Amino acid sequence: MADAPYIVGVDIGGTKVACVLADAEGRILARRWQPTRASEGWQAVVQQLFEMTEQVLAGTLLSQVRGIGVSCGGPLDSQRGIVYSPPNLPGWDAVPVKQLFEERFGLPTRLENDANATALAEHRFGAGQGTRNMVFMTWGTGIGGGLILDGKLYRGTNDLAGEIGHTTVLLDGPACGCGKRGCLESLASGPSIARRARELANESPESLVWQRATPDEVTAQHIVEAAQDGDTFARFVLSEAATYMGIGIANVAQILNPERVVLGTIAVKAGELVLEPLRRALAVHAWQRVRGVLQVVPAKLGDRAQDLAAICLWLDD
Repeated sequence: MADAPYIVGVDIGGTKVACVLADAEGRILARRWQPTRASEGWQAVVQQLFEMTEQVLAGTLLSQVRGIGVSCGGPLDSQRGIVYSPPNLPGWDAVPVKQLFEERFGLPTRLENDANATALAEHRFGAGQGTRNMVFMTWGTGIGGGLILDGKLYRGTNDLAGEIGHTTVLLDGPACGCGKRGCLESLASGPSIARRARELANESPESLVWQRATPDEVTAQHIVEAAQDGDTFARFVLSEAATYMGIGIANVAQILNPERVVLGTIAVKAGELVLEPLRRALAVHAWQRVRGVLQVVPAKLGDRAQDLAAICLWLDD
């Protein structure tokens, strides 16, 4: 079974669930996805996943499948394979995902936090290739992290390593959804960028941002697009968020001394509009010997990341 040619990958998200059949080279052989039936409870979502898994396995002998990898937002227990109440999956209180899949398909199943699984994917197939010490950071609706240290995924004592978005970078800063104040996520995530634009709306009523969205509707995407079109206000808002991101990365770099930090969605979409101010902040807040060996780069896998993340749980043996 350990040398079987195929792997099933399952991605559980609050808005979308997906399932793939892939080989060990990362080639996707079959794929299914559906909107998540989250409002119907975890049992309905698990049934969705079972049905999609059956579809991608059609015509494949189970003896040819190495295992099932499941990527899901935390908190979770990767060793026991249990998901504990992710914010985007209401009602998921101690759902034994590993046990459910193993009982249904008779295949060994591994569960991993989605940021950790994506870190594995970027390390093997994307922007982290060739590194020994790498930090992957989601940068979108939330800010999370996956740590590859000495070539291996580092989870921490109880699966909470890499919660970079909930490190404090501004004392008494904005309230964060986690209950603290001044977290990196509360200052630099997509929703936080939109909130900051709303706070400053009266100071720049002529901005392209407000020609494209009302303050109630504005998103980070509107701000990125306006910044790309040269809007000064949008560029200021992005630069401020990127500066906080640079401080957060400087803290991580001082502790872990990685050779590469790979950044997700916002860095991919905005490019140098955020990377340049981020690097300026990094230059101020990290030692030269730390940043001298560090590259900060956008992620490479894009939409492929979710497909590859879960299968990577079976590629590091």
